Amino acid sequence: MTQSSRSDSGSDPGTRRPRRTQAERRAESEREILRAAALLFGRQGYTATTLEQIGREAGYSSALVSLRYGSKEGIVEAILARSQTRVGSEVFEPEEGVTGLASLSRIFTGYSELLRDAEHWMRALFMLMADSLGPLNAKIDLFRASNDRFAAAIEQAVREGQEAGEIRADLDSAGTAFEILAAVRGTTLLWLLDPDNIDLVAAIEDLRVSVEDRLSA
Repeated sequence: MTQSSRSDSGSDPGTRRPRRTQAERRAESEREILRAAALLFGRQGYTATTLEQIGREAGYSSALVSLRYGSKEGIVEAILARSQTRVGSEVFEPEEGVTGLASLSRIFTGYSELLRDAEHWMRALFMLMADSLGPLNAKIDLFRASNDRFAAAIEQAVREGQEAGEIRADLDSAGTAFEILAAVRGTTLLWLLDPDNIDLVAAIEDLRVSVEDRLSA
């Protein structure tokens, strides 16, 4: 029995749960389909993954997968949108009263926490990012936009720190943001390649300390 055919109530009338609405069932199926797609994209990439495989992994039919997202590209867009929403709220969006080096530290800490809690999502994003150079090239602008947003958050923190006199004024904020982004992405890729031998949280923390030492006025 698939998830789409499960009963919403238990066998004991005394413990029967309220029947879910159509909107709740739809939201659940969408979440499960995205989770399954992320797992498969992370394992085998975009080209090798089919809608049928995604449906089977999620416990639904491929027809429902198509109904919810239209195509594999539609699923990729939804995965990126989900990622950007969560990362935006926990990493990119400035926190009131937190600027400069403190804001930069928040970016590092938030990023490493997200990776630790959702490794399969990050693995999928990196696989899809690589595929955007080939079979998924039509979506490459989405990945560029993601990196641009990350760099912009770092650059803002650097500029604020310079204005406050806690970050060296001689540094180019855009160039510094690019260097930090490249270091974070590179560290993440190395962790994804060898998670058993790389402590991501420790690696990101070491990178944060190194960056702050170099930037401090």
